[in-house]
Amino acid sequence: MTIVGGLMYTNPWFTSILVTSMVPSPRKSLGALVEWFLQVRLKPVRKQPSPMPKGYSKLIFPQLFGQKRGRGKVVFVDLLSVLIEPIDVDARRKSFVGRVPDQLGNLSALLYLDLSYDGDDFSGNLFIENPEWISRLASLRRLNLNSVDFRSASNWLRALNALPHVREVELSSCYLGTLPRSLPHVNFTSLTRLDLGNNDFNSGIPDWLLNVTSLQYLYLAYNSLSVFLPAIAKLTSLRALDLSGNLFHRGFIPRALSDLCKLQSLQLSDTSINDSLVNLEVAFSGCLGFSLEELDLGSTRLGGSMRADWLGNMKNLKYLDLSENSLHGSVPDSLVNLSLLQYLDLSYNNLNGSIPEGLGQLKSLVYLFLSGNSVNLSEVHLANLSSLKYLDISFITSFLMESHDWTPPFQLISLGMAFCQVAPRPHFPVWLQTQKDLYYLDLRNAGIKETIPNWLPSSLGLLLLSNNEITGEVPQYLPNLIAMELSNNSFSGRLPPGISNTMPNLRLLDLSRNNLSGTVPLSICRIKYLEILGLFQNNLSGELPSCWKSSSLLQVLDASNNKLQGGIPDSLCNLQRLQSLHLSHNSLSGQVPFCLRRCTSLITLDLEHNKLIGSIPDWSKESLLKLKALSLSSNAFNGSIPQFSHLPSLQILDLSNNNLSGTIPRSFGNFRAMELSFHPDYNSDDEFWDDHMMLFMKGREYYGTDKSMTVFLVSENDASGEAIYNE
Repeated sequence: MTIVGGLMYTNPWFTSILVTSMVPSPRKSLGALVEWFLQVRLKPVRKQPSPMPKGYSKLIFPQLFGQKRGRGKVVFVDLLSVLIEPIDVDARRKSFVGRVPDQLGNLSALLYLDLSYDGDDFSGNLFIENPEWISRLASLRRLNLNSVDFRSASNWLRALNALPHVREVELSSCYLGTLPRSLPHVNFTSLTRLDLGNNDFNSGIPDWLLNVTSLQYLYLAYNSLSVFLPAIAKLTSLRALDLSGNLFHRGFIPRALSDLCKLQSLQLSDTSINDSLVNLEVAFSGCLGFSLEELDLGSTRLGGSMRADWLGNMKNLKYLDLSENSLHGSVPDSLVNLSLLQYLDLSYNNLNGSIPEGLGQLKSLVYLFLSGNSVNLSEVHLANLSSLKYLDISFITSFLMESHDWTPPFQLISLGMAFCQVAPRPHFPVWLQTQKDLYYLDLRNAGIKETIPNWLPSSLGLLLLSNNEITGEVPQYLPNLIAMELSNNSFSGRLPPGISNTMPNLRLLDLSRNNLSGTVPLSICRIKYLEILGLFQNNLSGELPSCWKSSSLLQVLDASNNKLQGGIPDSLCNLQRLQSLHLSHNSLSGQVPFCLRRCTSLITLDLEHNKLIGSIPDWSKESLLKLKALSLSSNAFNGSIPQFSHLPSLQILDLSNNNLSGTIPRSFGNFRAMELSFHPDYNSDDEFWDDHMMLFMKGREYYGTDKSMTVFLVSENDASGEAIYNE
């Protein structure tokens, strides 16, 4: 669908879409971006990773230097010294780039090979075309190729099957494609550890796997496996089994695992068990219930009552995750029997009532997550949790502080109390001043009505206080902060003038929707690692500082709805990583810098409701290739409308309420962004497209950006013509 000047023109490809998806909704501020940043980029601690098996040490070859052992055989090797053909090194990610050379197969005495990439995006820079060279590593014991690209390779399983002595194989996130159903002969009978996770096989568990009876650690998570194989119980040596994130359309049968008497870790999160918790007793009442130390049943569509007393019989359990299910009722007293428990996650169920006071006797508990339930909590429940480090009670009914001078027995690293009303009065819990190691503090929507106390620990790295009624000035005494989210409060005064010195490590700073005044200080530009800056809807005045450098990491800048004046500084053009720029609803004047074409990462550019003049820049097609939303409305632009069809990703264009003249370019009918967004091969990985943009059409305000529409607004100008589609 394309909308021009408030009139609707429907693309024949998408007549079924129409405007039904375009409904008014509350305006988003930086909320979606902040949430993405906190969850994806900063990754606050939530789940404890499964421990590595004892004796397993990761050996990364670029750090080794030709060590020898025994009769002069090279068992550890400096990878750079054996490369016949060059491999580039990506200095930014400190990883190798290019094709893994087949000559590595000549190292027949090699014991350990690790070419894995440990980045957050699950994709490295190395790829393998022909895995045959792996089969020549006859002495290999451990192979780690996690995130090495196998898309051009075939017969990878046959190559592995030629390694009779290999004990550990890790091939997660390798784009392996298919998981062969059978093997003529299983040769790797020494294999104890196999990780094939995150390869999206979209098949079932293969039969040949059942013949590798030496397996102790098996990881098949997130592979779209459709059929569960009950015969997996034949792998009686298993100590760790991870089947998380698979489909199992034909049903998952937990009772098939009941005879795995050596199993210590069972990960089933994000699978569809689709049963009641009580009915799982048959699987965990036997030897499995005694051997398990880790049990993850989070997001498995479990329902029914939480009153499953069999849980209390798993005396060796150290890790229990039942989060994000539909369990109801109260937390059972039987959990008090799990004296070794270190990790307990019951968050986001339908639990209610009071927590058993005996929970406070679990002295080994390090992680406790109860968020998203209608439960009541007080310091009594935490009285003896001396090992507690991570506590999340966000979105619970209340946290009652019966004693004003309570001193907890623990030292927290992370505390989540968002949407949790602190009773009996809305204030910063005084006991927080005893927490000298606190790194993560989330008190969003907690009803706090006071100033930020000066005793908050200097150890804080993430401070989230949005949507309260906090007054006073923005704090500037927390030197270790990397994220400060203070939006939608009543802060006043000026921005800290020396913020780059007092909080030099900030990556996220959101002060939107407050009462801040004065100018934007030059020191903002000097915060070396800043990625998101939110100053939306304050009373800031003066000019934007002209101090931005190309070394800046800034990706989002929102200073809209202020009283800023002067021109748009040319130094903004240096921000090569900038994805979202919002300067709307100010009093900015002058022309739009043509050099913004250098901001090649831009996705959203919003300059509406200012006093900008001159012609609209005709950015060439080689520049803003990612731009999806451009709003220049309600300014004083003149001249003709440029050929915006050179911007291939553009979906929203608002030029309304200017002094533009001439005709609407006929090429407006050639926009392809909407068609691409629906093409099955089109994959947009732009991280900030969940952005906000306000549109006025026919007297109604519409908010948000919708991937199912293309909008062009040119009303209230002197332009004429209509959009034409090339069919």
